[in-house]
Amino acid sequence: MYRFLFRPKWLLFLAGCAALAFVFVELGLWQLDRLDQRHAQNDRVTAARHSEPVSPGEVFSTDRAPAKRDVFRQVRAVGRYDTAHEYLVRGKTVNDRAGLFVLTPLVTGDGTTLLVVRGWVASSPKGAGVAPDVPAAPSGEVTVVGRVRGPESGRTQETRIGRYPAVKRIAVPALAREIGQPTYVGYVELVKPVPDGLVAIPEPPIEEGPHLAYAVQWFLFAGMLFVGYGIYARREEQRRQQPDPVPVSPAPAGPAPQ
Repeated sequence: MYRFLFRPKWLLFLAGCAALAFVFVELGLWQLDRLDQRHAQNDRVTAARHSEPVSPGEVFSTDRAPAKRDVFRQVRAVGRYDTAHEYLVRGKTVNDRAGLFVLTPLVTGDGTTLLVVRGWVASSPKGAGVAPDVPAAPSGEVTVVGRVRGPESGRTQETRIGRYPAVKRIAVPALAREIGQPTYVGYVELVKPVPDGLVAIPEPPIEEGPHLAYAVQWFLFAGMLFVGYGIYARREEQRRQQPDPVPVSPAPAGPAPQ
């Protein structure tokens, strides 16, 4: 019974199922690892939200991006806005609405520039080349609290929208060359005070993502391979257990009709 399973064809079939199941299990374990990474990231974001604001120099540097543990922390900075180098950042969506970030450099007390996203504004209904109404940055010395973000990679792809230079990415080295001052590598999203006419950038969501569901799917796929192998083997055994049909002898020929 089931001796056919030891034949080369069936052994090769079993080996193929085992190899494919191994791949599926590895993919499931990879998704669980991604889930652990997401949990760690969520823990960092949660801790950053509840930490006291620090000075920019404690998390930023002019020659390297902020550490992962410092992303989403809050900093409190004192300085003056450099409105001569204000930018619009294209292609930014808030609450499923397309618009722009308003990026204004803040010259801090020691002369180092901190890039500040003061908020989000909807694109002008008059067209992409028309600047929206952007509230002016306050003059004089200001104190701001912002959420730490790392620099964006890639080219700035600078264009113009009305009187504003507009960029696609907040690529700090290129912007620092235009500003002409020592600039922290990274930027902050303004938490307070957000000016009237601009929308505050929402906090990053705390969610696990689909990794657990994907892991369960891969493990189920691995199990289904062996279930299918068992069903196929059982059907083959049932076919082999059926008796061979008895051959029917032809009837003898009768006398020829007269």
